[in-house]
This record gives sequence, C-alpha cells and structure tokens, in this order.
Amino acid sequence: MSPEDLGELSLLDQVQTYLAKIKKYDMEVKERAKKLDEKEKDLLNREEKIKELEKKIEEKEKFLDKKSTELEEYGKKIEEAKKEYTEKLEELKKKIELVSQGEKALKEYEEALAGIRSDIEEHMGDFTKFQDFLKNTVNDIIEKQKEFVEKSRKIMRMEATLSDLREKLIVSIQALSGGKTPEVPAAPSAPKTETKEKKEEFEIVIVDGEEFIKCPQCGTLNSKDAIMCYNCGYVFKPEEL
Repeated sequence: MSPEDLGELSLLDQVQTYLAKIKKYDMEVKERAKKLDEKEKDLLNREEKIKELEKKIEEKEKFLDKKSTELEEYGKKIEEAKKEYTEKLEELKKKIELVSQGEKALKEYEEALAGIRSDIEEHMGDFTKFQDFLKNTVNDIIEKQKEFVEKSRKIMRMEATLSDLREKLIVSIQALSGGKTPEVPAAPSAPKTETKEKKEEFEIVIVDGEEFIKCPQCGTLNSKDAIMCYNCGYVFKPEEL
C-alpha cells in the first residue's frame, strides 16, 4: 500500500497498517533466524531490539495522535534494522558458502587419505614378503656358516692327524736309519689365529626376535654362536679355535 493510499485512511488505520507491516517483518526475520547458524548472536540481539520497539509501540497506542512523528522515526529505525538484517544475511550466506567449500575440501582430503591408506596397506604386504625373504636368506646364511664351521673343524682335525702321522713317520725313519733324524718335509700348518682373547664387543642385530653378530670387518650378519664370519673369515672367538 502506497503512502497516498495510507493518506485516505484514518490515523488509527495507518498505525495498524504500520503494526501489521512490523509484525510481518518480525515473522520473516524469525523464520530466517531459525534457518541460520545459532552462532550468529548479533542477529538475536537485533531481534531483541525489535521486540523492545514493538513493546514500546504497544504501550503508546493511546498516544498515537500526538506521536505520529515518533512512529515515523520508529519506521525509519525499522528500515535501518531491516537493512542491517539484510547485510547480516548476506554475510551469513558467504560464511555458509565458505563452510560448504571447506566440507568439499575435507571430503577430497579424506578421499586422498583413503588412497594413501590403500597404498600403505599394499606396501605393507610387499614389506611382509620382503621380511619373509630376508628371514629365509638369513636362515640360509646361518646354515652355510654352520657348514663352513664344520668344514673348518674337519680341516683342523685332518691337520692334527697329519701332524701325528708326521711324528710317527719321523720315529719310524729314525729306527730304520740307526737313530739319525732325517729331514722330513713339514706338514702344512694350520692357519695362524690370534691366541690373545679379543675383549671387543660385537654389534648385536635382532631380526624377527633372533640375535645376530654383525661382522666389524665386512658387516655380514652371523649367528650369535658363530666362531668366525662365514663371508670374510674374521674370527669372533679365537679361543675356541
């Protein structure tokens, strides 16, 4: 209804028309406020101000004849409040749009994280296979080391047997030659090993709960009971040799 149409109405009708407009705006504001985020406390404060204005208008209905100018001022305030509400609504729309963008980015991040988790699980399967392969390799190395140690012991026993045979041969030749000691080629001697005890501590490496000695010379992993390195021959326990 235009101001010209309002001029044809009585002052009371005009006031009622303004009140109807105010109530209509109030209903619209309340419906919009319900849909907005509860965190927007400023909008609630504005709504309280409008309610206070409505109470003042209701208390002064008997004085509307004398207070028409005040009603106009209240109308202006309401228009300003409406404008402020509109600005707040625009700000809220922008915030809602930002939240939507954040949710979208979060969803993309979750999808990327799921892909990374799948890759990690796949790599974990490969790592398990490699771990089994490494364990089998270490077991093979230990078996080969045991074979090497056993062969070394056999060689040492053979050398000791050759030394005994040499002594017996010398005695026999002396008996046959009348007590003279002939020159007999010496049997090949066993490789010299260090007789001095090594007090150094070797690095212990644990693989699948089993302890291995790391060779300080070549870095090969050997059984904790190994006497020497199966790869380079470094002696761990010379006293046992």
